[in-house]
Amino acid sequence: MNSTSRTKRIIYAFLLSLLLLLWFFPFVWMVFTSLKIENEVVTKVFHFFPQNPTLANYIKAFSSSKILRWMLNSAFTSAMAMILTLVVDAPIAYAFAKIRFKGRNILFWAVMAGMMVPFQVLIIPLYLQFNSYGLINTMSAVYLPRIALPIGIFIMKQFFEGIPDALEEAAFIDGASRFRIFSSVILPLGKTAFATVTILSFINCWNDFLWPLIVMNDTDKYTITVGIANFQGTHGTQYSLIMSGAVIACIPQFIFYLFFRKKIIAGIAMTGIKG
Repeated sequence: MNSTSRTKRIIYAFLLSLLLLLWFFPFVWMVFTSLKIENEVVTKVFHFFPQNPTLANYIKAFSSSKILRWMLNSAFTSAMAMILTLVVDAPIAYAFAKIRFKGRNILFWAVMAGMMVPFQVLIIPLYLQFNSYGLINTMSAVYLPRIALPIGIFIMKQFFEGIPDALEEAAFIDGASRFRIFSSVILPLGKTAFATVTILSFINCWNDFLWPLIVMNDTDKYTITVGIANFQGTHGTQYSLIMSGAVIACIPQFIFYLFFRKKIIAGIAMTGIKG
């Protein structure tokens, strides 16, 4: 290896390490803050590391709030969003990838344009619609707007396009219907793409804050993000308590990612190389 290549590798490693540090720093700061007493957080002298590490904030989060209930609510809504996203997005992606019909490309790009519309723009019409259906302050109101994920349609469409048409043609010759081909041939081959869409749907619903805050009025039905926001009191904010709640809320996402990380990386890599 010549000196030029070695220098490039060193520079690349340095830049990558710097980006990793910038990405990981907020999480480390959050964890350290959750281990501090409130007086260490609200002080003129800043200390990055906790001077007197304590788990009191975590104990208080579990003992003086309904954080377990909120996490169960988030788990339920996220699970429903994942399941319904796959049920809705998979047939749509298959139609765009394998079925030739008039206006297919226009309709596909219209769906993709939905990714450019901020969710905040849709809040008022969505609220009026859900209110007319009597769904305000119900768990279904949290996950229903999240079940059609445009990026999920895109990922699965790209994956389905990589499946050889010869498999479908052979199934047609054997007398299989379009639904039978989709359920028995296409779906079993799409596990990698499904894993990617699943984690994206989970994170999208789990981290949602504004919409659950608007549609939920009952404290027992809060999701974890809305519940943590309640740690901010009327006369003051307990930052260390909020950080402990944020750490607790992050744990399920890390666990979920650890189970699916290989399929997620494989899915993104495979969908990224298809035009």
